[in-house]
Amino acid sequence: MTTPLVIHGRLVTMDEEGSVIEDGALYIGADELIHAVQSVRDPAPKGFDAARRIETAGAIYPGLIDLHNHVAYNALSLWTPWEHPEPYTTRYQWTDNRGYKPEVGNPTKALGKAAGKALLKYVETKAVIGGVTAIQGSANLGARPYEGWLVRNVEFETFKTKEKSVFQSALPFRDDAGYESARKHLEAGHAFLYHLAEGSDPKLVAEYDAVRDHGCLADGFVGIHTNALDDPQYREWAPRGGSIVWSPFSNLWLYRKTTDVVAAREAGLNVCLGADWSPSGSKNLLGELKVADLYNSTQLDGALSAKELCEMATANPADALGWGDRLGRLKPGLHADLLVTTDRGGDASRNLIESTERDVLFVVINGIPFYGTTKLMRAAHAEHAEPISVGRLRRSIVLVYPGIEDADMGWAEVVEDLRLARRDPEAARSKVEAAADERGPLELRPDKPWDAEDREEVRLAAAREGRIDSLTHDAAYFKAIDRASIHGGLLEGLHDYYRRR
Repeated sequence: MTTPLVIHGRLVTMDEEGSVIEDGALYIGADELIHAVQSVRDPAPKGFDAARRIETAGAIYPGLIDLHNHVAYNALSLWTPWEHPEPYTTRYQWTDNRGYKPEVGNPTKALGKAAGKALLKYVETKAVIGGVTAIQGSANLGARPYEGWLVRNVEFETFKTKEKSVFQSALPFRDDAGYESARKHLEAGHAFLYHLAEGSDPKLVAEYDAVRDHGCLADGFVGIHTNALDDPQYREWAPRGGSIVWSPFSNLWLYRKTTDVVAAREAGLNVCLGADWSPSGSKNLLGELKVADLYNSTQLDGALSAKELCEMATANPADALGWGDRLGRLKPGLHADLLVTTDRGGDASRNLIESTERDVLFVVINGIPFYGTTKLMRAAHAEHAEPISVGRLRRSIVLVYPGIEDADMGWAEVVEDLRLARRDPEAARSKVEAAADERGPLELRPDKPWDAEDREEVRLAAAREGRIDSLTHDAAYFKAIDRASIHGGLLEGLHDYYRRR
């Protein structure tokens, strides 16, 4: 149970009517649900006489839902493949680049073994700083559940029912049994996320053909990337239902080609947005929203409206998962996941697109304040809040939740454990082993199949090789973009979003 809250600001509901309430009040009950979304001048619903009232002076949105990521890798910085100025054509190529294992795969595995809990806390913090309240691509912690650690992990989120409703595969199925399993999940009303036709090679369309021929194109099927598909495939697919996930930064960085989202949308598919992962993507979904906006303005002639882009990060992914009655909008009866940003006035959707990490003022998940300015976190009486530096900003975050298994590590300990893992990975691993229970040491294992299935013994020393990424889109990030020719200049102009102050 949480304490009832009333949050004041400009309410951007992302509901079916797309309504915006300029001087609004959002009522969150002790049951963690939204009870009312209305003008401050309207009578309050019953039961809120003693509620805490928070004046944000900001714009209030549904929390962002990142529908494609690989979170175990997100402590690493942007990676430029060695000696490869030309684009790849499939995702099966760049893992063989001689820089991949020493700079991406091995450091991720080593950090996950030497400081798994700290690594997970760090990457979830990195997401929530960008307004993300739910994320796909959760890594494996073995037998340990971590529903409720911070952001919602899509594959593990059960809304306290203990019944999974989202399944995924990062590689094409090798036999009929995989397709059969996916089809059964879809027939049961579950969502199934599937990396599909990632790259520019026309031969990748065969992956789509296999999915279609095995009867997996249906409501709940979510194709991640689908770069190699075109109008004929989308028009054939759309009447059967389903969604795609667009990750423009990673696609442009690796392939210099991204998804034909206009064709997919016009065919009738639901289009969502995902940041993919830090080695070839944005640091959070708020950053990826800018990449989508840049590509829309420079390459698509503005075919997508600002509202459509914002829906790709809120309402659309909720609908793709079958969670439209739980998340993705500010609407009575839905779970209270929300993001508050600076309000510059003008169009509410453009306000979100142009917001950066410094504009994220307050993040609430399930009615509980988890991150924000010190002022707003104090006003909400956030329990167990501690200071965190976000670039040059001072914020507060909650990482310790009594009663939730293993959710006992604060930010200061997260930072110290990651530093220890890079300085002395053997000592960090010893600390993990000393804290182990009968289930064994807690480790964070990557979900990329080529790393998860790599049978080589993890060298703890590799933890020293991966530089820990900063939390925000900073000067180092844009220098890396400027130095790399692999994207062919398609990401020029991205830095301008962060200069508009």
